[in-house]
Amino acid sequence: MLPEVEPFDALITDPPYSSGGQYRSDRMRSTIEKYVNSSTQTVRPEFSGDNRDQRAFFAWSSLWLAFAVARAKPEAHAVIFTDWRQLPTMTDAIQSGGWVWRGIGTWWKPGIRMQRGGLSQSAEYVVWATNGSWSRENDHSPQNVIKCAPVGEKDHIAEKPEPVLRWLVPFAPIGGLVVDPFLGSGTTLRIARATGRRGIGMDTDEKSCELAAKLLSEPIATGFGF
Repeated sequence: MLPEVEPFDALITDPPYSSGGQYRSDRMRSTIEKYVNSSTQTVRPEFSGDNRDQRAFFAWSSLWLAFAVARAKPEAHAVIFTDWRQLPTMTDAIQSGGWVWRGIGTWWKPGIRMQRGGLSQSAEYVVWATNGSWSRENDHSPQNVIKCAPVGEKDHIAEKPEPVLRWLVPFAPIGGLVVDPFLGSGTTLRIARATGRRGIGMDTDEKSCELAAKLLSEPIATGFGF
């Protein structure tokens, strides 16, 4: 579907990380086993595409990022979520796909995944890139670190908090188009609409599309500021 979308201003998306462990056997587990850490049985839909090995993940990411840059407007932004395991691979893939890598942002989840005797794993990251140069006319100039707790009661295993998307969506101008090819629960499109942008989302999983449609039907506080 990416080659068919209209030219867009920002690609903001959260693809499957294909991590969740140090070894291939870890990655091959279900997404619930890998990412749901709770003593309470929680029913959430699985999602696909999360069990690629390192080379397959790089090749696959390079391909869809290349499809995306071919439809991006000049100076469009790309912001791609990843974790610490796949951060090096994603920074390579985004360049292999034809984007210009500009830096990374950090979503810090304070107090999460502390490790005795070692650094915590309390952050996820976004890889930031542009289609060529980028315009300095956009007033959105956020810090590259945001402090925000994860979503408590999730409808989707990988659901991101709305404040984190409000941190990123304004890379598209007011009235601009945000594209999310890994729609999930639809939070990116929800924030795009709430802040005066347009959005196109897609997902191979029908249950995710149903979740997104439900979320997009609910009211949300509007406002253009971060």
